[in-house]
Amino acid sequence: MRRLPPALHPHSPAEKLAWLHIHANPGEHSARQMADELGGSPRTWAQAIAALLRAGLLREDEPAAGPKPGKYTAQREAVARGQ
Repeated sequence: MRRLPPALHPHSPAEKLAWLHIHANPGEHSARQMADELGGSPRTWAQAIAALLRAGLLREDEPAAGPKPGKYTAQREAVARGQ
């Protein structure tokens, strides 16, 4: 059985679930779509995506624009920002 990457251990359950969902389904995601698929509120998933982006655990391949979802790829380890 595979384990979560160590960089995810201190994150909230919603952040871990968001990472697992995006890891298993890379590509377009929106907070509203994740709420429909996983339950919870769009705000929960928007905050989880934002936290994972800040931590470098998600890569934003295309930013969300209005109603258009963003494209994300899960990173296995935190990546240093700004390099």
